[in-house]
This record gives sequence, C-alpha cells and structure tokens, in this order.
Amino acid sequence: MPESDAPAAPTTLLRPLLIWLPPAILLGAAVWLLMAGANVPVFVALNAAAQSLPEHFWSWATALGTGACAYALIAPTLSKHPRLMAAALLTGAFGGIFTHTIKPLLNAARPAAVLAADQIHVIGDTLTRNSFPSGHAMTAFAFAATLVFFSQRPGRLALVLLPVAIVVALSRIAVGAHWPLDVLVGAAGGWLSGAAGEAVSRRWLIWQRPAMLAVMAIALVIMGASLAFTNLGYPQADLLKWALSALAFVSGLVALRQQWAHRAQKVAP
Repeated sequence: MPESDAPAAPTTLLRPLLIWLPPAILLGAAVWLLMAGANVPVFVALNAAAQSLPEHFWSWATALGTGACAYALIAPTLSKHPRLMAAALLTGAFGGIFTHTIKPLLNAARPAAVLAADQIHVIGDTLTRNSFPSGHAMTAFAFAATLVFFSQRPGRLALVLLPVAIVVALSRIAVGAHWPLDVLVGAAGGWLSGAAGEAVSRRWLIWQRPAMLAVMAIALVIMGASLAFTNLGYPQADLLKWALSALAFVSGLVALRQQWAHRAQKVAP
C-alpha cells in the first residue's frame, strides 16, 4: 500500500477547523442573503460584473464543475493513489444524494426564468428549473475538500484549491445559471461531502482490493470515452472537455495495464 494512501494519523485542531469553518462561512453568507433580501440584487451585480472577463473563461471554469470533468482531473492519480479515487467516488455519492434529493423537492426557478432579458447575461444553454442548490458549486467544493483532506498538508493545499473552487462556483452566477443562494448552499454541502467521502475512504479499505482497482480503471475508460460526446451546455469549453476526456481515458488504460502487469508477476513461476 503506498505510504500516502495509508490511513492518516490523528490530527490536531487543524482538521476539524478545516472541516467546519468553510461551510460555516458559506452558510452564514446564505443566511445573510435571505435576511437582507439580497439574493436577486447580488446576482444581478455579480452577473453584470462577470462580463468583464471573456465568455471562454467562464465556460471553462463552469465546465470544471461537471462531475465527469472533475473525476478526469484526478484520473492520473489512480495508479499510485487509489484511495484518492475511492474517496472521490464516495464524495460523489454523498454529494449526489445531497443535490438530487433537494433539487426535485424544491424545483426552484433559475434566474433566467425570473429576470427580464436586460437584467441577465446568459452563457451557454438557458436553464430555468431545479436551481437550488448548485450542483456545479457542490462538485467544485466537494473535490477540493477531498484533495485537501487527502493531503498530508491540508492547510497549504486549501489555500490553493479554495480560490479555484470559488471561481468555479462564481461561474454559475457568471453564466446566468444560479442564484448566489444556490451557490453558497451547494458549496457548503459539497465541502462537507468531500470531508465525509475522504474520511470513509480511510476506514472502508475496499479500494485496496485488485478487483476494485480494476473496476475504477474501467470506469475511467468508459467515462473518458463518453465525456467526449457529452453536451455540457457550453460549446466554448469543448476543447477542455475533449482534453479531459482523453486524460481520463488514457489514465484508465494505464491503470489497467499496471494491474495486468502486477497480476502477471504474481502468477509467473
């Protein structure tokens, strides 16, 4: 078992602080939005301000909040750090339950269904339903948390990944897809999902089994192939989508090849 994939040793106050402080700040901001009635005006202001950056930038940023793209980014780690992929899969399960339970129950209207055309700038497909919470913001913060808590230096990595996750989350406002309230709650739920997924991966060691490694590798190959033909709703991010598709596909094949080579060594006389 790789040393970096071994169950982590007991940590100091830093770990619980990293687990609870970001979602506390995010949910605190969400409560303020509700109490101040600022959800709509903050959206209009941020959506307008975001137009100062190119549409390509926001299209690429928001594409990174797609689950398949996020998995593709960590796909090259499967061979050396299988627990990270296992943690990401668990994180995706927790995050999926969080978003896909709430979305259909509330079926909240998105900004494009509420605001006049001159109040909103839309990039990509125009979405109107299932606004709360933001799945892309959830994914961005979930995968950031997974990487942070997997790391042996979580504090330092959080300083790098949190700004990236924030940009991806803000892109949902920039493209006109989500209200600030959606983004804040989605991000908070994502962060907690990432912390939970990584924690479970340290205790449920199924990822150590060769069969599970092969399953994860095959899943990456299939996901990479399908991602190339998936419509993300943002044509300007197609180049990024194809690059990540190839990354996941090749990473899965490399992991499979290593598995086969390892098995061959075991059965060799």
